[in-house]
Amino acid sequence: MRLSVRSISRIGILCAAPLLWALLMGASAAQIFERGVVRITQEGREAVLPVEIANTPEARAQGLMGRERLGANAGMLFVYEDDARRFFWMKNTLIPLSLAFIDKRGEVLEIIHLQPHRPGTRIPSYRSRNKVRRVLEVNQGWFLRNGFGLGARVFLE
Repeated sequence: MRLSVRSISRIGILCAAPLLWALLMGASAAQIFERGVVRITQEGREAVLPVEIANTPEARAQGLMGRERLGANAGMLFVYEDDARRFFWMKNTLIPLSLAFIDKRGEVLEIIHLQPHRPGTRIPSYRSRNKVRRVLEVNQGWFLRNGFGLGARVFLE
């Protein structure tokens, strides 16, 4: 059997196609979060945080599950299309977090502090008291350490 350069090229393409497809699919799965920056302001104070943006059902379901750490000045912003009361839980979340519930105008209406779930115990769920459009997750205590509280404004840039 004699192979020409042309037939070898075809064989190479046929063998490489599944590998290329797998690489592309793996890359897209790893990048389920968009990246952005939020600016937080309150009474003359300002902070800028890099955030991962959870703006799809898949990204919101994944959240920070399985992460062992979050940058000291970083966060995850959950973005929704509508105003509603939001539910959160700490299943498979290893980091103590503070969550700010943010209305459609960007105002922080509520901040709660959550501990990692301990295996073998019931997974508690948390519900916002108000209808909100966004939720910002940061390391627990970040808002207090940086002088931000209820009434702060959060803007996605």
